[in-house]
Amino acid sequence: MLRITEELRKLLAQPQGKLYEGEGVDPIRNALKNRDFKILACVGDIVTYYTFKANFDPDVVVLDGRTVRRELNGAIAKEIGEFTGSYEVLSAENPAGHVTEDLVEKIFKAVKMAERGRRVKVVVRGEEDLAVIPLALILPKGSLIVYGQPGKGVVAVDVDGSRKREMFEIILRMENLGGRTLDKLGRWCHGD
Repeated sequence: MLRITEELRKLLAQPQGKLYEGEGVDPIRNALKNRDFKILACVGDIVTYYTFKANFDPDVVVLDGRTVRRELNGAIAKEIGEFTGSYEVLSAENPAGHVTEDLVEKIFKAVKMAERGRRVKVVVRGEEDLAVIPLALILPKGSLIVYGQPGKGVVAVDVDGSRKREMFEIILRMENLGGRTLDKLGRWCHGD
């Protein structure tokens, strides 16, 4: 299991891709229009909700049932459930501020399923915020990750060799609490 450090917390509070400012469907539409991507992944309940509302169907969604560390609005949670009703569901344990082996394994499995044309919902018990990092490492190049930047908008992360190297550097700077999380990420990373 890996844990974020205070130094990394400050770094990761900044957008890790291109920020599209605004609320609702507009920043999602701006982030996704005129783009081709192998796999579209959403991290976060609100981003997932507005991605569907903008008429995009993500291949992989990573959710924790919360927004800005508060329980998600019941109506929005219900709609997300309807949007993802046909998605295959994987569950992962991941405490706030960590990247667990369980999360990495479920993201790896979700990406493999998405590469075969299946749509997958990873439901995180704990917090999904740091899922962007293993996703960027595991997704094939040419994929896109979108996640919310609280109070600002949506961040689009193009998965390419440069982004993979940046994310692996972040992983290497996290506190390693033991286990095989780092080994698995290194092995399952779609090279650069």
